[in-house]
Amino acid sequence: MARPALTTDALDAMRQRLVAAALDVYRQAGLEALSFRRLADVMGLSHTLPYRYFAHKEALLVAMRVHCTQQFEAFVRARENVDAGWTAQLDSVAAAYVAFVQDDPQAYQLIFTTEQPPPDRYPALLAARRALFDHIVDVLAGGVDDGAIRGEPRQLAHLFWVSFHGLMTLHVANQLVHGQTLQDLVTPLMRRLLGADAAATGA
Repeated sequence: MARPALTTDALDAMRQRLVAAALDVYRQAGLEALSFRRLADVMGLSHTLPYRYFAHKEALLVAMRVHCTQQFEAFVRARENVDAGWTAQLDSVAAAYVAFVQDDPQAYQLIFTTEQPPPDRYPALLAARRALFDHIVDVLAGGVDDGAIRGEPRQLAHLFWVSFHGLMTLHVANQLVHGQTLQDLVTPLMRRLLGADAAATGA
């Protein structure tokens, strides 16, 4: 007898259970330890069942990255100060970025590791990454509108993005070994970055 077709809600619920269990395996033993067989074992499921929800491991990893990226955005937004002026808002966003990396470096590594397919191969992952990035664009656009900084907000966001993620990647890799910590460098980096842009545009 053929299996009954699952509803969309049932499919989504099981995918989320599989993603949560896969993240637990990853955090405890690393990506190299993650397999559909191990995932089924820790969940007490048939070894073939995960294939009903994810065609292959890459699809599972994409779902894990989407989940972590959405958590990252939610984490930042929950800590963003939107009521005390633009500078306080930007500072709170930067502090939230740092706090996320310090609280969950493994999630950060999973999102931004270079050993993954291009996000544009997977629309859901690309959408999650764009939502996180576009939030920074919106924050910086507020600074431009207020006259606090000058420049094109999307280009400013790219500069902010690559600079911050370079710093945080070094932190996660334990490569900040020259006497300055992540906390020491965040505010000076941000001020230099935005101040340099303002100077370049004649502010």
